[in-house]
Amino acid sequence: MDAKKREIRTIDCQLAIREAAEGQEGESRTITGRAIVFNAESEVLDDWGERFREVILPEAVTMEFLNTQDVKMNMLHERELTIARCNKGTGSLRMAVDEQGVTFEFEAPKCDIGDRCLEMVRRGDYSGCSFEFYPKDYEVERTKGADGKDEVIIRHKSFEFLSALTIGMDPAYKQTSVNARELYDETPAGKKAKADAEAQRQREEQEKEEALKREMQRRLAHMQRMSDFDERLESTTF
Repeated sequence: MDAKKREIRTIDCQLAIREAAEGQEGESRTITGRAIVFNAESEVLDDWGERFREVILPEAVTMEFLNTQDVKMNMLHERELTIARCNKGTGSLRMAVDEQGVTFEFEAPKCDIGDRCLEMVRRGDYSGCSFEFYPKDYEVERTKGADGKDEVIIRHKSFEFLSALTIGMDPAYKQTSVNARELYDETPAGKKAKADAEAQRQREEQEKEEALKREMQRRLAHMQRMSDFDERLESTTF
């Protein structure tokens, strides 16, 4: 797997607004939720016609790992709508790891986007949370789905990076990947796609070499004709 490939997954993250503490004036602006669930199979996802499910193993995300990351909390996958941040363990975004996965909390900023986020969570319009990661180590298992069709189970053992969390409207741990995946190079579809791409690359390289040879031959033939012409011209008596 190419660790530079960014992946995004969305779960029902149990968003909530924490109740105001006793004696606190006004409504609480603390938003809480769960960003990542361990040991839970995703719904059936699809890549290049290949059916697969994913599982995030507990060793993939630890507090030691989180404390090395720069993680931003965004709205609707918009980087311009950052509402909290945890940079190497400190900041306005607070994350924790328990047996079930990764939880988070932050204070909605007192600005337009903070107020908007707070209202959307309060109304229940925002119920999903995406996590954006770069895969590192994983294991692959081929199996059959409930309908008898071939499936692949991908168990993530470690991440290269966890770069962002996003509050949004689509729960259910479904894929919203932003670019072409190279997650399943070991599957038949992945191998075929790579083989086809390599064959195409080799054909293009061969065509370029042949075109270059033809051009060189054309130039050499032209130079030979010019040389023959010069020799005839020199031998001509006026």
